Amino acid sequence: MQGMALPNHSPETSPAADAEAMPEEVAEAMPEEVAEPGPQVIRLRIKPWDLVFTMALLGALLLLLSLTSWTSKLFGFTETVCATDDCPPVPYGVNFYIYPFMWGGIGGAITAAVLGPFVSMVRGWYMFFWPFISVAVLTITSVLCSALAGFSARF
Repeated sequence: MQGMALPNHSPETSPAADAEAMPEEVAEAMPEEVAEPGPQVIRLRIKPWDLVFTMALLGALLLLLSLTSWTSKLFGFTETVCATDDCPPVPYGVNFYIYPFMWGGIGGAITAAVLGPFVSMVRGWYMFFWPFISVAVLTITSVLCSALAGFSARF
């Protein structure tokens, strides 16, 4: 019976009952005690170049956001958005969705930039793409909110 799979061992039955139900060859091949597995160890697979590149990209993104006028160019449409309650009616109330979409996109980009590398470390993925994802989320948010602001400005 070489190469055959061993039958399932049930914890409710005794080893003697299992031995009676099995052929002698299989019963001799089964271990008496099954060792319990130890605690699961998480191994982080981090490449040095990936870590350096990710930190450099995150630093460049932080400098870009804080020292340039990039934020005012991306979110300059907020000057035309009516923020008070006495705004003229806009179809589907689109003007009320501009700020939640904007802040949700900013929060999503920050979450991707901060938590994404940690997820990649645990999963064994490369980390360098998370700053690019956060820039993409900011850009898509800016385009979407600018389109909503342009649509609501007509009314």
